[in-house]
Amino acid sequence: MKGAMAVILAGLLVLSLPAMAVSAVDGESDGTDEIVFETDEPDQGATFVEANGTTNRLGPGEDRRSERIEHGSGLGTSLMAADDELRVDYEQETLVRSGFDNATDEEREEMVRAGYDRLQERTDELEDRERTAVRAHAADDRSTTELLQTLSRNYHESDTIERALDDLVAYANEIPGYSLSTRDDARKLEMHRSDVRSELETTTSQSGADRKSLAVRTAETGYTLSLLDRNYLRETTRFDSRNTTQPNQFEDITDAHGTAQELYPWVFEADHESHSSDAVESRTGQLYRIQAIHDQGQLTAYLDGGTGSAYREVQTLDHRQLPTINNSQWNDDGLVLSINETAADGPAEVVVTDAETGASEPATVSIDDEEVGETGSNGSLWLLPPDGDYDLRAETDDGSIEGTVSSSDAPSDGE
Repeated sequence: MKGAMAVILAGLLVLSLPAMAVSAVDGESDGTDEIVFETDEPDQGATFVEANGTTNRLGPGEDRRSERIEHGSGLGTSLMAADDELRVDYEQETLVRSGFDNATDEEREEMVRAGYDRLQERTDELEDRERTAVRAHAADDRSTTELLQTLSRNYHESDTIERALDDLVAYANEIPGYSLSTRDDARKLEMHRSDVRSELETTTSQSGADRKSLAVRTAETGYTLSLLDRNYLRETTRFDSRNTTQPNQFEDITDAHGTAQELYPWVFEADHESHSSDAVESRTGQLYRIQAIHDQGQLTAYLDGGTGSAYREVQTLDHRQLPTINNSQWNDDGLVLSINETAADGPAEVVVTDAETGASEPATVSIDDEEVGETGSNGSLWLLPPDGDYDLRAETDDGSIEGTVSSSDAPSDGE
């Protein structure tokens, strides 16, 4: 029975294989191995949320959908990841490994090219799948759980593709006078394995009080995924900032690094106690990865050469060091409830104290009647607040207090 099932699966995989187009390798591009985004050049001033005393942050776009959720990928994602791995392995077995030992050098080159082209197609499919899921979520046609399952699936499949590329390089090295460079492919794949998504996988395996809330914001033009744990992790992608049909706007890696300095002035201009940065160039994909370490954490930005704009951004920040842009406070029932908001839709700190003594009060905190956590021994709880106005409530053993947090109360980050 197992043998019969294997034959059926093999048949399905063969039917699913698209026609193979041979394209150049070794750092050259014939223009067919990239997803094409034909968009107007984005206004980076409009896509960024500017902030004082901390990093600017790339936003998902206007008319966004916003939700908070405790994510669990469940069996569905596990099955999809296993299926993707089987398909990638079968394709490479069919295209490269089978018959490689008895093939001529010329035949081997053709086999490696075919295997490489298919892996490039799969890499582009990750981007297309992600973009489709985000836009469906923004249009309220897909649930937040389904969107996160797609991001988790891409996390796993990108790893599978990179391992297959490594195997392909090993086969290419057996061909005299032939080499295969997959460095630029690795740059594209690593974007799907950010610290945010890695932490998302850890969060998925947790339960109960150890689960962490996620903030998900989507728009037609992109998404932002935020997670608060030991640090504040934030990932944003702007699909309208990717255009592979346009000439490269950057002369070289130094030029791209200079643009990053303009987009994130606080990161590069502030007098940090410790600061370092590096830049990596992917010429075939017109993609530039800029990384910088600063006092509040780390920035990784991917700039697109076609638009000269920030395409993806990942930030790891120590939320305890973020400056407060607004404070709201309520006094009732012998308690004081305070919330300290940080810039750019960042985390907020809720503090509950005794009105007379000022001592910290352990409390259960709720937002819009949904319990979100408990203050620690210091009476403080960090959380990811929802967009817009919301009701905040804290309940202790001796009483309760509540207030309404209004988005109109907060000053702009530039003030």
